[in-house]
Amino acid sequence: MLYKTIALELLESRPTLYRHLRLSRRLLSEMERYASDLRSLHLRQQDAGMDSHEAMEHAVHEIEVRIAQEAARLET
Repeated sequence: MLYKTIALELLESRPTLYRHLRLSRRLLSEMERYASDLRSLHLRQQDAGMDSHEAMEHAVHEIEVRIAQEAARLET
């Protein structure tokens, strides 16, 4: 559940993208996709030897970058 909450908050931080996904009825599926990616990145970082907190910070940053790229593509 934590991953979904974080993914949703990251999407909400980009109002244009959030609104677009909501209106196109893709918000839930995209939030779940980002949450799944976040979990995978977090676990991969932990397997690479990072502690859980540091691994989560890196994973969140990676997802933030992806969401920012998606928002920028939508706004152009």
